[in-house]
Amino acid sequence: MAALWNLSRHRFGDDRPEKLVKSWDFHEVIIDGQIHSVRQGRLESSFTSHSAHYAARAFRNWGFDVDSPYEVFGARAEADDRIRLLEAAAAIGPLGAEPLLLEALDFGLSRESAYLADVLFGAQLREFDKTRQLVCVSEGPIDRSPWFTYQGLKFDAPDRTWAIDTTRDAPKFETEAFQESARVISSKAAFLWAAHVPHPFSDTLVDYVRANAKTTIGFASSIYTRNDKATQNYSDINTNGIILQSVAHMLRSKSVF
Repeated sequence: MAALWNLSRHRFGDDRPEKLVKSWDFHEVIIDGQIHSVRQGRLESSFTSHSAHYAARAFRNWGFDVDSPYEVFGARAEADDRIRLLEAAAAIGPLGAEPLLLEALDFGLSRESAYLADVLFGAQLREFDKTRQLVCVSEGPIDRSPWFTYQGLKFDAPDRTWAIDTTRDAPKFETEAFQESARVISSKAAFLWAAHVPHPFSDTLVDYVRANAKTTIGFASSIYTRNDKATQNYSDINTNGIILQSVAHMLRSKSVF
């Protein structure tokens, strides 16, 4: 929906995106203000997701009334609003760069996402300053079981914690050994940060990805932090598409790295 919206507004665009959107029966999947997905033949709400806010903004551009789990700000002090937002984000799970920073490229950040992006970037920067360990978290594929992970900052931990969620519930994926072995630098997230936050740390992330994840067809999806090895024989369109979008954003804004 975000891509179609931007395509409809492109100077070379036409009315085909709008016709396509109008041809879909969204009233079947937007129930009580929440977007639903079809899983195993059943409708399930996708509201408890870090994608829900980004999706809500995309759907609203097309005139759909959709709720967001991030929109908890009210007539309170700014600090109270921010605490409520962190609590809402913590209830969903670890927060990574995607789709948070896709919102920045596609629409510009909302007040809620801008604050969460500041918190995430600051946490990654402080981790590097303290340990000299690069952290660049996002969701994405890896080249071994369970094949896809959601890596991010855990807000409800007493200390700065980088957690990994998986698409499969299994005790072996919850062990400290697995967490350490599966921890990665996200190639697409490095370029997203460079596009959104021009900063020496963003430059360091991009330089690291260029040095370790470049392939003959683009960039590998991830780089394991334990040994600086990129995912082998495994890349994806999502990673390289987002990298191209990030580069285009930097060229338009002239923040070329």
